[in-house]
Amino acid sequence: MEHHESHPGHAPLEVLVGRVPIFSQLDDVELKDIAGRVKLRHHRRNEQLYGAGESNPHLMIIHSGHVKVYRISESGHEQLIRVLGEGDFLGDTSFISGAPADHFASTLDAADICTLHHDDLRDYLLRFPTVTYKMLETLSNRLENTERQVSIFAGEGAEHRIAGYLLELAGEQRTSKEQDTTTVVLPIAKKDVASFLGLTPETLSRKFTQFESAGWIRMQPRRTVEIINVPALQQL
Repeated sequence: MEHHESHPGHAPLEVLVGRVPIFSQLDDVELKDIAGRVKLRHHRRNEQLYGAGESNPHLMIIHSGHVKVYRISESGHEQLIRVLGEGDFLGDTSFISGAPADHFASTLDAADICTLHHDDLRDYLLRFPTVTYKMLETLSNRLENTERQVSIFAGEGAEHRIAGYLLELAGEQRTSKEQDTTTVVLPIAKKDVASFLGLTPETLSRKFTQFESAGWIRMQPRRTVEIINVPALQQL
């Protein structure tokens, strides 16, 4: 795994750390203390940060770029769990359980990532209750999103999963699901959407084509999907 020290130069490290939600309530002195213990590194696109079975002693905080978290099934297929972006963190499961990671993490594009050793993180959680609260809040939101994902996808057909995903995007991107038409942008490549939904890329493409033929959606360039008939998707 190749790492490269990064010098973005546009802002001091404590300013970058202060933009991370779990540290946003700390004062300047406290942020400088944390900044003195983190390391900012640049990672290339499609670079694996860690893999299942590896011990990861760091909390990783994303300052730019995107990271995908996924597992590999027994049949060798990739199952996407979530995509993390600016301000998100990973490596928390190893910190909490002390066990090796049970998943993989790789960059989707070039990313600048700060690493904070678990020993330092433990110190901050004890010293600063706001950091503990923000971290618990984030983990709670992830659990809620996972439960919602399971309720939408588990045991349902491909059409229901795809419709639920598009409507979920409409809500996240603050477009109204009550209107007859709305537009969403797929935040990840179609193959990753398929992995997230537990489908093959071929099945996803075929269903998108069927949705378009039925007059429910219209595919646009740059991963944009125009939902022409929201009620039809809601009924699937």
